[in-house]
Amino acid sequence: MIVSAVEPAVVFYVGSFFISGLVCLLGLRRAWTISDREVRLGLAGLLGTTGIWAVLKSVFFLLDGPLREGVYTVGLIFGFATVWSWLYFSSAYTGREYHRNTTLRRLGASVFLAVVAVKLTNPFHRLYFSTTEATTPFRHLAIDHGPLHWSATGLSYVLAAVGIFMIFEHYLRSGYDTRPLAVLSVLLGIPVVLDMVALAIPRLINVIYAPLGVAAFAVGSLFVFERRFLAVQNTGQDDQAAIFLSEDGQIRDVSAAAIREFPALERTTGERIADVLPAVARVLESDDQIVEVDDEDGSRYYLISPTKMTIGDSVVRVVSLTDVTEIERQRRRLVRRERELNERNELYRAVIAASFAFVVRLDRDGRINYVSPSVEEVIGYAPERLDSEPIGRVHPDEETTAQAMEYLDEVLTGESLQVRDFPLETKMGRTVYTDFRIVPIYDASVPADERTPDDIVGAQTMVRDATARRRREGLISVTNRVLRHNVRNEMTVVNGYAEMLADRLDGDAASKAERIVETADRLLAISESARRIEENRDQSPELDAVDVVPLIDRLVTQLEDRHWDTAVAVDTPDAAVAATLPRLETALWEILENAAKHGGDPASVEVAVATTDQQVVITVEDDGPGLPEDERTVLAAGAEEPLVHGQGLGLWLAYYLVTNLRGEIEVPETRRGTIVEVRLPRSDA
Repeated sequence: MIVSAVEPAVVFYVGSFFISGLVCLLGLRRAWTISDREVRLGLAGLLGTTGIWAVLKSVFFLLDGPLREGVYTVGLIFGFATVWSWLYFSSAYTGREYHRNTTLRRLGASVFLAVVAVKLTNPFHRLYFSTTEATTPFRHLAIDHGPLHWSATGLSYVLAAVGIFMIFEHYLRSGYDTRPLAVLSVLLGIPVVLDMVALAIPRLINVIYAPLGVAAFAVGSLFVFERRFLAVQNTGQDDQAAIFLSEDGQIRDVSAAAIREFPALERTTGERIADVLPAVARVLESDDQIVEVDDEDGSRYYLISPTKMTIGDSVVRVVSLTDVTEIERQRRRLVRRERELNERNELYRAVIAASFAFVVRLDRDGRINYVSPSVEEVIGYAPERLDSEPIGRVHPDEETTAQAMEYLDEVLTGESLQVRDFPLETKMGRTVYTDFRIVPIYDASVPADERTPDDIVGAQTMVRDATARRRREGLISVTNRVLRHNVRNEMTVVNGYAEMLADRLDGDAASKAERIVETADRLLAISESARRIEENRDQSPELDAVDVVPLIDRLVTQLEDRHWDTAVAVDTPDAAVAATLPRLETALWEILENAAKHGGDPASVEVAVATTDQQVVITVEDDGPGLPEDERTVLAAGAEEPLVHGQGLGLWLAYYLVTNLRGEIEVPETRRGTIVEVRLPRSDA
């Protein structure tokens, strides 16, 4: 039954709650256009439950009869639901996680259902509320709230206060002028004052007035201050520099933090961002995200994060500016470092490409962890096919692999090796020969002066294709053998006939025959020197510890036997150990014999051996007329040119052998005779 008499007080109460409910329900459509899903759900829930609650209050005042109590009870249920919608909205709007917490959601649902159950069973226990007929300020059903009501209401007020606290804290953090929004939020709490006053003033009906505050909040936030409402929601999670822009780039508001970072923003409302901060405007129109700003301390860098939010047809652009100066400086240092590394890598690649066919890096177990792309040109394998493969993959047999592992074991002790004529098997099964240098790779984190073999993490091998060299050396070797064989055979014949003629002829003819014999002997000696050069053509020998004193003694004895009229003086220590090879004997013999042949008449030769901290020095001195300039050039620099050459290959062989053994030959200037100094590295053994 509907109340028949329409009094002004009835119109006021029914109209207030009905209009409030209608405003909330109409605001649902506007709230549903908010771009943030969680804020949209929370606000829609608040408006929907409040709107239904307010409409039910209007119906409660209009009805007469037993339905009134049921309508009031259903309204209470929707009223209690507004509290949970408010908490959900407050958490989502302020960027918190409470509304997503499963435990809190379950707890809230349990409390809600428990209170709903108490309300629905009120007709049986009457502990929530009781009713009486009242006539002031108009005839209505007065509600006398019981203890359970005040418990539920107290809980509701506490939870609503938690939401209001989150909202106000968010306003303070945003840095915006949030006074209009603060007033709207205060309106949510004013109805509570009315509830308290109604307990003392009979003419004010004791009914919950909360829908009136929610309606005012809805109108203000969704229709009046909607842009500010969105801007604060996006920037209030911390004290962040932010600019509030219209769609056409006009500044609508700025945060306090933004003014601190960019003083030019102060009092710029209504101006275009392109005129105030052109650098920021350019970034907003590009794909870049970093803006560089010059100040007294140098350049500073800000990350530009534009966000577009909507309520209905209102669009808000909130530009957040985060100071990332240190991060950006570090990033730019890394970019420069990467560019430098790329340049170095390219230089390294060019050097390797010019010096070697390809480069291989091995781990301690002999597995390939890097190979340069040029490997495909030499053995046919693509680099990725060899990655993580054992080195035996490119060897023709197990014996070669075993030898390679021996080399690797030696390198893992800290040694560097050079190896010639090492076989590799191509992808097609053909064997190619290579020269390579293999060196240890140390852990880069260990300082160079503190490294030990335990810090070696692998080995790097620089490989050179030896095919052309082997072909060239083979051709030279064959040519040498053929020439030496023919020269030796033919000159032996010439020598034999010349000796016969010298024995049979007299006078000038006999002298000419002897000259032929001497020339033939010299050519045979050159042939023998060429043979010995070929035997000692190893370009990168591994040196051993050799005591040169016994070697000198042996050579002096041989010299005295062959040149019995030469006086030889020897001055040597008990031992002098050099880093060399036994082939040094060939070089020293050439120098000693040259001294005996070209010394005085008779020749006198002095041989001395001395040691320094770094070297073993062998000195050979004769008393002859001195070394001709062309022969001196051979010993000093190894020069043997068509227009500047010695009479034979002996001295050139001496120079070649000594320097190949990492030694030095010097011919000091002297007034009489010749001094030749051979300097060899001293051995640590």
